[in-house]
Order: sequence, then structure tokens, then C-alpha cells
Amino acid sequence: MKKSFLKFCVLVCISLFSVACSRSEKLNGNEFLIEGNISGIDDGTVIVLCREWSNGMGAGTIARDTVKNGRFTFKEEAVSNPDSLSLFAWGEGFYPATLKVWAAPGAKIKIKGKGKLFSLWEVKNSVPYQKEENRYKNKSRNIIAERIQIEMERYALLDKALASSGEEQLAYKKSADSLLTISISLLIKQLISEVEIMERTNITSIWLNKMQDIALLLRSFSTYMDFEQYDYLRNKADEQYGRMSEEDKKTTVGVLITTNLFPSPIVKVRDNMPDGNFLDVDGNTKHISDYLGKYLLLDFCSVGCGPCIMALPEMKEISETYRENLTIISISLDIDAVWKKAIALHDMPWVNIRDPKAMGGLASTYGVTGIPNYIIISPEGKIVDNWAGYGNGSLKRRMSEIIK
Repeated sequence: MKKSFLKFCVLVCISLFSVACSRSEKLNGNEFLIEGNISGIDDGTVIVLCREWSNGMGAGTIARDTVKNGRFTFKEEAVSNPDSLSLFAWGEGFYPATLKVWAAPGAKIKIKGKGKLFSLWEVKNSVPYQKEENRYKNKSRNIIAERIQIEMERYALLDKALASSGEEQLAYKKSADSLLTISISLLIKQLISEVEIMERTNITSIWLNKMQDIALLLRSFSTYMDFEQYDYLRNKADEQYGRMSEEDKKTTVGVLITTNLFPSPIVKVRDNMPDGNFLDVDGNTKHISDYLGKYLLLDFCSVGCGPCIMALPEMKEISETYRENLTIISISLDIDAVWKKAIALHDMPWVNIRDPKAMGGLASTYGVTGIPNYIIISPEGKIVDNWAGYGNGSLKRRMSEIIK
């Protein structure tokens, strides 16, 4: 009797547990579910879920979860079918990369893996785009793992260089440069393996994204043309570009591919300032030349760029310090809705305009390959300075050297 009663209780508990699980996984409307089960990462690690923007210029955070017992969960609404997402982790020892995830209404997505190389965690779901994405990653898995290890070693050397000086600093930088050479070689090798898949694949959104990655590398590392297999990758890219239809080339990503594969001449310091057609928040066409007469600080930026946001307080400070001699112009590379939301959220009391062509517009003429990127224009319209990246105090230092 006791055994029967115990068996009955066990069955009831199992039944209740099953009901609870089914309820937790019940999805309504356009919802999707992501469940992660990862070994080898610490409790308290923050996992961030982002939605990638259609202009290829980054992503916006939509949710966060904290790892507990190796698990994390997201239940959100898909805004498209498929929905382009990415995950990244905050914590010591994580490489700054993302894990690509494709979602759709009703999708139940499982993420499994081991350790902190989260860009190599396995993503399983029924969305066809995910299966296509996984084909590329699986073929390059070993190359990606090797390159991440090299990059983490390089970052460690650069940290040591910052904390040292003299001959010791030079030695650390030299070692870091050697690792960069190895890293670029591995990246070229990875993209060659991917373009070999592209040759046998119909053109899709993922295909175009891969093509954009290849085009950007070919432009960014054009000074490394003596690398083994660089020319081979370039020839393969040209062949694949020939497969693209005119409609493909007119898409936002298509414009970026064309711009990076066949870049226009890049202007240099002391050249005349190039201009373009931009939009203000009311949809009016604006030009940089509209604001000549003072020094101009052009800020190519995106709300999905952490350093861009970190720079805002310092930008506000210099806009006040040099208000008689300087006009700041933030040129957003975001899509319209994201840009307007950012302006409403952040204190940006200067000129804010948007380039509808994003990285395929004026940014390409200035040679912008990463953001934030800053350009100083003289009151006469000459390029005075052009640099990428932000560090605390860097803007104030530059302006104090130029505006006396």
C-alpha cells in the first residue's frame, strides 16, 4: 500500500512538473524562446540579447539574463520572420564577438556549449536561416577557435604594453603585431572556406552578409595584399559579386558590398572636405557645407557602438568650451527609428543628421572602417584631422591642439 501510494505521488509530481514545463514554454503570438545550457561559465555572467539592424551597422539590446547553474533564458517577440539576433557575454575571459541566432514566431531555440568561446556555442532551431548560418560556422569552427585564442593573447600583450614603457613596451607591441599577422592570415583562411560554400549556395540574406564580411576585410586589410591567399580571396569575391543581381546590389547590404569591394578614393588630411546628402530629424536634406564658418567636428556614430555613447559627456563639454569656434555634427549610421530614439534618449545638444547610405555613404569617402570616427574640418572646408576610436580625454586633447 505504501509503495503504491509512493508511486502515485511520484507520478503526480512528474505530471505536475511536465505541466509546469509546458506552461513555461508556451508561446503566444509572435513570441520565441531561447534556452541556453552552458558548462564551464560562472554564475553571474550576463548574457545580452540584441536585435541586428537592417543597415548592417550593429545591433540594439533587447534583453539581458544572468547565468545560473549554466542556464539562461529569453522569451521575446519576433519583429520579422526570420528575426536576426545576436548574443554576447559580459565577464572576464570572454572574447568580444557575437553568437548569431535566427528566430521566428513560435521558434524554440536551444543553445548548448562549453566554456567561454560563446561564438562557437551550438544553436539549434527549426528556422532555415539558422541551418544555413550553422553550415558556415561548422566548416570554419577550428579556424575560428584558433583565431580567438590568438586574439586573446594579443589583447593581453597590448594590456601589458599600456602598463609599461620604453624598451619593454616596444617589445610587447612587437609581439602583439606578430600575433595580428597570424590572426589576419587565419581570418583570410576562414573567409576562403566560407566563400567556397557561397559558390554552391543560392543568394540569400545570409549569403549577402557573408559577402559583406569578405568585402570589408578586403578593404580594411588592403595593406596586407602580400598575404598568402589574399589575391585568391579577392578573385573569388569578384566572381561572387558577378552573381549578384542589380536588385541585390541596390539593397543596403549590397551598397556596402559594392563600396567596400570598389571603394572611391579616400580623402586625406589637407584635402578639401567632401560632402553628401543627409537627413535631419524632420526629413529635411542637409549638407555639411551648411555649417561652415567654424571648425567642424564630424562624429560618425551609431547607438549600438559603446564607445560612441561613452564619448557623449566629453562631446558636450567641448561643445560648451568651444561654442564660439566649433560646431559638432553627429552623423548617424543607424536606421531612422533607432536614430530618433537615441536622440530622444541621450543629451546631444548639437547638430544631428543621418546618412541613409550608412557605411556606404560619406563614411567610405573618409575611409571610415570602424566607429566612432572623428574628422575635424577647418572653417575654410579643409580636412585637419581624421582618427578612429575614443578614449577618456582624447577629444579635449585634440581640440586643445587645434583650436588655440
